[in-house]
Amino acid sequence: MKKIIIITTVPLSLLTLTRGQPKYLSKFYNVKLITSSSPLNNEISSYEGVEVLPIDMTRKITIFKDLISLIKIFSTLIKEKPEVVYTFTPKAGLLGMIASFFARVPIRIHNIVGMPLMEASGKKRALLTFIEKLTYFFSTKLFCNSFGLKKFVNQHLTKQDIKVIGQGSINGVNTEIFCNNFTKEERKEIREKYNLREKDFVLTFVGRIVKDKGVNELAESFIELRKLHKNLKLLLVGDYEENLNPIKPKNLKIINQEESIISVGFQKDIRKFLAISDAFVLPSYREGLPNSLIEAGSYGIPLIATNINGCNEIIIDQETGLLFDKKSVQSLKKSINLLLTNNELYGKIKSNVRESMIKRYSQNYFWNELRNELEKTF
Repeated sequence: MKKIIIITTVPLSLLTLTRGQPKYLSKFYNVKLITSSSPLNNEISSYEGVEVLPIDMTRKITIFKDLISLIKIFSTLIKEKPEVVYTFTPKAGLLGMIASFFARVPIRIHNIVGMPLMEASGKKRALLTFIEKLTYFFSTKLFCNSFGLKKFVNQHLTKQDIKVIGQGSINGVNTEIFCNNFTKEERKEIREKYNLREKDFVLTFVGRIVKDKGVNELAESFIELRKLHKNLKLLLVGDYEENLNPIKPKNLKIINQEESIISVGFQKDIRKFLAISDAFVLPSYREGLPNSLIEAGSYGIPLIATNINGCNEIIIDQETGLLFDKKSVQSLKKSINLLLTNNELYGKIKSNVRESMIKRYSQNYFWNELRNELEKTF
């Protein structure tokens, strides 16, 4: 049985972004995982049924620590002798591809799932561009989780062939799990727990509370809309990052002090929050193909997202959701207000969105396409 080692920077990615994928692949391959040390690793290993090898990596550029991580990954690959190394997230991609090249791993696949350099400038952009190109240089094959991102990479970074699995995504969505089967009584109970009334319109955001996710624009547009719609509530599901890409202090203050904003932190299972959501918003500046949109859409929730690659592949404007201009408070405000005031449009989108997600992003379909693509590499 051929061995595949999957590498990601932090275990949270394995717990959320690719949950179930190692378990599926282990039916056909000897699968092992490499990620940073964490109490979550035991849970990941137990659920996926594969071994997790802890090697600490940082998301920031830290030359000395990165060199130590690189040496440890190289030593592990020499010992394990995999036929395939499969990486995703930028730091894991860089270290994993370099280490596997020097360990003479024959098949080295990096999956491009995000592009931080899109929002960078000056020396930082130049450094991130160099890192991306270096990662691609040491790979034998590139995957990408959206057609828009593939186009950007081929235009600006490499002419190498890039494969988008299925219709995009990094893991698809389990449309049976992400299905709103909560009863009316259960939804009422969840709402009451978070002081939400039956007539409240709940706008939900899931993701890191950072600048690049558009949280500044979300907070500012929400405060303006609250003046018009007293029943509007904002539900934030995700952790703050104070040191990496923080939001404006004034908006953090708004989030912490405004009673109509409910912040619940990171949640391993977001389904109960989706169950009480009336609309889902993702005002991000850059994405690959965001799983959170697919999961919310699979729940039958009307979607609102930035008109950027990835988001505009998932959302069919005016059919399964609404697209608005990046970094525009007024454009975001207009889209949210449209769903609040146009009942006919809201009902149309709500009736369309789940079927669209099932048709294009079913997890079983994605996993089968991923395995077919891996088989082609041997």
